[in-house]
Amino acid sequence: MLLAKYDVFFSYSRADTERVAPLLDELRRLGYRVFFDVQSIGPGDKWKDRLERSIRASRTLVLCWSERTRDSDYIKFEYLSANALHKPILPWLLDKTPLPDMLEVQAITTSDAAQAAAQLKPALGWPLTQRQKLQGALGVPVACVAGVAIWLALRPPPPPPPWHFSVEVTDRVTGVPVSGVEMDVQIDQGKRNTCFTGSDGTCTIQLPPPEPEKIHIYLRKDGYERDEEWVATGKVFRTDMVKLP
Repeated sequence: MLLAKYDVFFSYSRADTERVAPLLDELRRLGYRVFFDVQSIGPGDKWKDRLERSIRASRTLVLCWSERTRDSDYIKFEYLSANALHKPILPWLLDKTPLPDMLEVQAITTSDAAQAAAQLKPALGWPLTQRQKLQGALGVPVACVAGVAIWLALRPPPPPPPWHFSVEVTDRVTGVPVSGVEMDVQIDQGKRNTCFTGSDGTCTIQLPPPEPEKIHIYLRKDGYERDEEWVATGKVFRTDMVKLP
């Protein structure tokens, strides 16, 4: 299917050229792209093929109807083709010649071209130039949203966040927090990570993901017995140390 190239396919009899020219000029002044056979068909073009392609590429057909168009095979071909393609047919009556029975549409009867163009305008809507500008303006944010969606879909998932393990050490006899205790944490047989308890007897260490169910800790401080054991993760581990005599 051809994309719209024209707003209007102008269907008329050559004998009515002088009468329809003002409407053609007015429609173009309003910004509409109009297919007008004398100006739009080049040498060597096959008329019927070119007309049919142009009707397909037009949004509407303005039928300039008169006694001269009634018996024209070309005019009949044009409005029958437009009807078969479900294109809006907008008649402009140049005289009192009745429209074909198949065209059950309200016709414009004014002889003034400017008034006729004004009455056609609601049915024609925005000119293609304005439609394309609007599509372009809307296309930018749509393209941005699509780009972001593609980026989100294709980017690698973020790594899991690190986790924290905390220990709280007190003196077994006095219950006082023990500062300066070195805590080494080992996950499986991996690297040891170290921190020291502060004045409140606690230390917290940040460890790489994933968080295991258990870790191996080593506690040592000069003047205290060393301690090591497997402990559960997920909460503060509280323990006490025995001061050496």
